[in-house]
Amino acid sequence: MSSLSGIVHVAPFGGFFQRFEELIAASTQMTLHFIHSRRWRENHDAAIKAFAGRNGTTLEAFLPDLENHELMFSLGKHFDDGPQIPALVVDAYRYFARLARDYGEPARIWLFERYPTYSFYRFDDRAVIAMYSNTTAKRGDLPAFEITTDSFFGKFVAADTEELKKECRSSAPGDLEGVISRGMS
Repeated sequence: MSSLSGIVHVAPFGGFFQRFEELIAASTQMTLHFIHSRRWRENHDAAIKAFAGRNGTTLEAFLPDLENHELMFSLGKHFDDGPQIPALVVDAYRYFARLARDYGEPARIWLFERYPTYSFYRFDDRAVIAMYSNTTAKRGDLPAFEITTDSFFGKFVAADTEELKKECRSSAPGDLEGVISRGMS
């Protein structure tokens, strides 16, 4: 089954720390889809900046649309850090805007309007999928799994990414402050 699914490793999300460092260092493409992933960004900041600073790399980020108040309300109700979600999303916007200013990547930020069912961190030939709990109760570290991108799951994530680009609105990193102003008012 693992050859069809492409699952190569299953662990708590926090158990992927070193693997993320390896994937970021070895990749030329990185596509990120999450709500804010502040801790992940902080933990891998140096690796992300090194990635963005290398020639020939492409970074794409999908983040919640702050101007979609229904989405932001739903996210706030679902997570134990709910009241902080808007500020954490603002922090993610500004993080990627700084990366773009300093390194030229990402060139676009994709703003999603649908409630996410999972997060993904996609690299050249691997991806890490992180599950969300269906409740607000914290139950320890959430499960995650690493997959090959040429597998059943990998093709699903690739197709999902292309469909997301059709559904999301694209924003230049320099335009995110306007989204923040409108979304937080």
